[in-house]
This record gives sequence, structure tokens and C-alpha cells, in this order.
Amino acid sequence: MDLSVTASGTGEPLVLLVHGVLDNGRSFDRVAELLDSECRLLRYDRRGYGTSADALGVPADADDHVEDLLSVLDGRRAVVVGHSFGGVIAAGAAVRAPELVSALVLYESVMAWVPGWDDRPLRQVLWGEDPEDAGLRLMFGERYHAMTAEQRQRRRAQATSFVVEERSVRGPVPPYEIADLQVPLVYGYSDTFPIAVMQQHLNEVIADVELVAVPGGGHNAHRDAPEAFADLVRLGLRLTPRP
Repeated sequence: MDLSVTASGTGEPLVLLVHGVLDNGRSFDRVAELLDSECRLLRYDRRGYGTSADALGVPADADDHVEDLLSVLDGRRAVVVGHSFGGVIAAGAAVRAPELVSALVLYESVMAWVPGWDDRPLRQVLWGEDPEDAGLRLMFGERYHAMTAEQRQRRRAQATSFVVEERSVRGPVPPYEIADLQVPLVYGYSDTFPIAVMQQHLNEVIADVELVAVPGGGHNAHRDAPEAFADLVRLGLRLTPRP
């Protein structure tokens, strides 16, 4: 089974949207609708999620997801947009294949290996007694308690993917150095996310970076504040070097 990819929009620029953990490509639908006349868009369900739940062997680590992203691009150059852990994958692809990424847009993506980042809360989840259940509780909050036992069980398979990919970027050696990024970067964040460490690090190590606050956007701005999220994509398009 191949990855499930959705294409939409018109125009010359190409944008690839990459979702985070326990999510799917459909979460970008409202953003895609807003950008429909401005660019071509690709969005896909990552391995282990949505209609790609059984694709190519799961669960998959971060390197697998980077390879999947590059296979979706298939040699085409694009602005690559990543939400949360999707941004960790997007940045990894940009470092590995800068010739395919014209600009990078990340929203509340955390590199756990960045100096000063307090990763203890998530490490306790990932290496706890039942990391899948703890991950579901963490990511869904109050919605977890509204789930039936059957719904929680269905989610556990995706939670396994979440655990494997998150663990894979927490080894003794970082998967990549964000300082090696060679393309323009837009980094969005809400007013409720403790992102100061990431902001400081990006400012220190990347010359071409735009830090953009999205007040009231919350962590899931692509769902809850799609116009603001679309504006981040538009900024990425404007920063794309012209031939």
C-alpha cells in the first residue's frame, strides 16, 4: 500500500503540507481551501496514520518519514510546511535534500535535542509503563475521557506510531542539526506554547528565519485558525528565492 496523497489548487508554486502525530492530511483541508487559487498543494497521511495506517510497514522512525516525504515530492521543488512533529520531519528533509525545499514553514515544531529544551515530561510518557495510553492522554486531554473503550483501542495503533517516531529523535546522536538548514525558515507559534528556547536557538543558528506569533491560534492552528496558518504559508511562498 502506497501513501495516500491528496493534490489540489492551481498555480506555479508547489506546497507540501506535513501533519503531526495522531493526525492526518485532512486536518489541512481548510488551509488548502484558502490557498486553492494561489498555489498547488500536496497533503498526505503519514505512515501509521489515517489511510496510510498500514502503508510500507509501520511503525516507522523519523528517517523513514523523511524518506517518505522526499518520495512524495518525487524530485519536485516545494515550500514544505510542517505542523508539530511534522515539522521535525520537514526540517530533516530540508537538511537532507535542500535542492527540493525552496522554503520551510514550521508551526510549533520542537527539536527535542535543542540545548535548553526541557524534554523530561515527554520522556516520562515515551518510556513509561504504558506509553501508548499516556500519549493518548497527553495529546487528547479532556477528549480522551470522552472516548469509548473501543475508540481508545483503535487509537492505540496510531499511538504506537507516535511513540516510535518520537523515541527515534531522542537517541544519543541528534537526527540532524537545524543549523545546517540552507533555506529560508518561517517559524510560527501561539501565545500558549512555551517556545522561547526554540525561538532563541533558531535566532542564534539560522540567518534567514522569520519568527511569527499567532495569537489565539493554539497548538492546532491549522484546524482552529486556518487563515492565520495560511498566512504563514503565504509568507513562506514570498520568501522563496526566485530563479
